[in-house]
Amino acid sequence: MCKRSLRKSQMSNADVMRARTAFDDLLRFETRGPGDTANAMRRIATRAAVPFGKLWALRYRPPKEIASHILARIEAAHAAERERQLRRLAHEVQLTSAVAGTAHPAVVAGEAVLRAAGRTPEGTAARRAGRSPAPALVGPDAAPCVPSLRASADLTDLPLWRAASEGE
Repeated sequence: MCKRSLRKSQMSNADVMRARTAFDDLLRFETRGPGDTANAMRRIATRAAVPFGKLWALRYRPPKEIASHILARIEAAHAAERERQLRRLAHEVQLTSAVAGTAHPAVVAGEAVLRAAGRTPEGTAARRAGRSPAPALVGPDAAPCVPSLRASADLTDLPLWRAASEGE
């Protein structure tokens, strides 16, 4: 195998893994319960304008390579969903701080997650002096960032109202 095809193979594997990671996160966000995987995949396919067969293959029969436009659509859908989840978290942090106070551990933890994502507790993107107001999801080289599964798991536990009701 020549060096050029080896590099292309390694690049294809990296693209497939990026697509699988982003799609797994999307599926975890979208699934409503046991037995809803296929329906969630159809909803994601419709929203992201990706053929259902491509998503099914990505989940159950990983391809050797993935088309760049499919990868771009999956990553764009992932970035949009992540933004939605961050806005939702910011809203719940505001509600919880109004009910339980700003010193409550759930509020502190929620604000920490928002700061780590480059957002303020009010839900807006943090603006740093000398930097463009581009979203925190896009790096300086304009390549979409795919968070690790561990970081994404912090964003899926959004019902902060539970913590407020524990104090009662």
